[in-house]
Amino acid sequence: MGVREVRLRLSSLGGADARAVYREQLQEHLRAHAERLSDDVRSRIELNPLRAFDSEHAGTRAVMATAPRLLEHLDEDDARHFAEVRALLDEASVAYEVDSTLVRGLDYYTRTVFEFTSDALGAQSGVGGGGRYDGLVERLGGRPPPGMGWAAGVERILLAGDREHVAANPVDVFIALEDEAARRSAFGLLEAARSAGLHAQMELAGRSLKGQLGHADAIGARFVAIVDDGETVLKDMQDGGQERIATATVVHAVLRGLRTL
Repeated sequence: MGVREVRLRLSSLGGADARAVYREQLQEHLRAHAERLSDDVRSRIELNPLRAFDSEHAGTRAVMATAPRLLEHLDEDDARHFAEVRALLDEASVAYEVDSTLVRGLDYYTRTVFEFTSDALGAQSGVGGGGRYDGLVERLGGRPPPGMGWAAGVERILLAGDREHVAANPVDVFIALEDEAARRSAFGLLEAARSAGLHAQMELAGRSLKGQLGHADAIGARFVAIVDDGETVLKDMQDGGQERIATATVVHAVLRGLRTL
């Protein structure tokens, strides 16, 4: 939609254990400065102290400027996960800002949280955001699968945007994984393909290779790039032919193949 002056803010809430320890430290900080807080924040110290970071109250903001940050209390696994998220964004050349004040008040959030804002909108700048919901299904009595969710402010996106919506193009290339070790290479290929103007999608559901090929066929992908260690099998879904080529040449090969149609 061409949202103008967009920024991506990024943080991590870590896991439940680290967050519980941090929550107690934040509550101690808020209690020590309770007289400077807004009535609303003061009433939620015990129930939902993280929401204090969202307050626009001048006294509360001053207190929160010296509050401990959850990013400083991540355990080793959560810190490593957040580093990998940032590495993938760097691989894709996606600009972001690590914002240690970005929080979510609901306990089923875990690890990565994010928010897109547009400076073109002034104070009400949020256009969309969300995070990982790993704890949600388990809280409802199900198995603990990984998950994520997000919400978008449609009216704000329209106000900040500068183009009309157009239907998506057919999928030019679907990027499949031979194994998990190839995920970062596959992600780099995805971004290279999109930068070249191709409509590209990548395997995200953990399917077997057979399942990935079935999915590519179902969405009408013209080519499938099966990424392995340094090389890629490029499969033409129209005539069934395939060739093993260097991953760095896949985009060129797909563009050449599309021009022959």
